[in-house]
Amino acid sequence: MQKQLVWGLTVLMIVCFAFPALGGTRDDCIAKCKEAAQFYQLRGLDATIKEIGRKNGKFVWNDGISYVFMMDMNAKMMAHPIKPQLTQASDLIDQADANGKLFHKDFVTTAKKGKGWTKYVYEVPGQNVIKPKHTFVYRIPNTDYFVAAGFYVLGPGIYR
Repeated sequence: MQKQLVWGLTVLMIVCFAFPALGGTRDDCIAKCKEAAQFYQLRGLDATIKEIGRKNGKFVWNDGISYVFMMDMNAKMMAHPIKPQLTQASDLIDQADANGKLFHKDFVTTAKKGKGWTKYVYEVPGQNVIKPKHTFVYRIPNTDYFVAAGFYVLGPGIYR
């Protein structure tokens, strides 16, 4: 009986500690953004927009929960693999998250510094819940474009 309890607790701990990796890690986000910037340098704007915009492309991982998106310095969404409709807006500078934060404005401010992290709340892809999200923003050197990727923080969410 005691062995079963220890085994059960061990499995529970593994599941609990493994789950955060499903949402991506800081290192994953940084690496994917730098890879996307390098892709831009090698292949150009059109190819980068096409690749980042692919729902099953090389810049989407963790079953679509983590992904790279691309914007310009005017907060125009250039490519988004999960919500491609965002590319139809002229800019997203005034779009707020569920808490009222103008997170796209924060992206641009961060991109002007070259790189950095932002925090806001956003809907988890494929789920009906909004969770805190940390996003790494990386300006593509010598351009007016940046790429970004984030991970979700576990804990209570805002259910829709």
